[in-house]
Parts: sequence; structure tokens; C-alpha cells
Amino acid sequence: MIDSLWPQSHGSDRPLPEPTVEVPTNGTRLQGLTEAQIRGILTNPIYAGVGPYPPMVEESRWVRCCKKLIDEEGAEQFLVNLLYVLRKSFLFQSQEPQ
Repeated sequence: MIDSLWPQSHGSDRPLPEPTVEVPTNGTRLQGLTEAQIRGILTNPIYAGVGPYPPMVEESRWVRCCKKLIDEEGAEQFLVNLLYVLRKSFLFQSQEPQ
């Protein structure tokens, strides 16, 4: 089964796309958000309550929004963006003063 999920020739020598999202920093004004920052917010599961954060949006709404993003930009780009926002979000959390 693993071979069907992780085949040698499944584009492994093709580089992944660059992230097309940004993670807004604290203090970013809502009116000043870029399209990439808005996509970053929509992609970020922290807003659905992942980690130590309270949910700001219903899980079902977050899932449906992400499905729409996957339909529009493709699964590979969405997954690259998801990893990017998670890394940025948890890196930021680890740098907050305790």
C-alpha cells in the first residue's frame, strides 16, 4: 500500500511550489491585509482552534473554505501553504515570552 501512496516516480524530482501565503503579524490592521495574508488566515487551522488557541471560526466553515481553496489553487499548493502557515504560527508561539 505504501508504494501506491509514495511511489518513486510521483514527481519526486520536481520541486514544490513556493508558498503563496503570508502570516500577518500582530498589529497588522485589517484594512491593510494583502491578498497573500488573507489566504494565510483562511488556510491557517489555528483559527479553527488548533493548538492552544480558541476557535475563531467554526470547524465546518474552515473545512469548507479550505476545500474551496484546494479547488481553486490545487491540493499541492494548498498543502505547501498549510505547512508554511503552521511553521510560521508555531515558530511565533515558541518565541512569545512565557
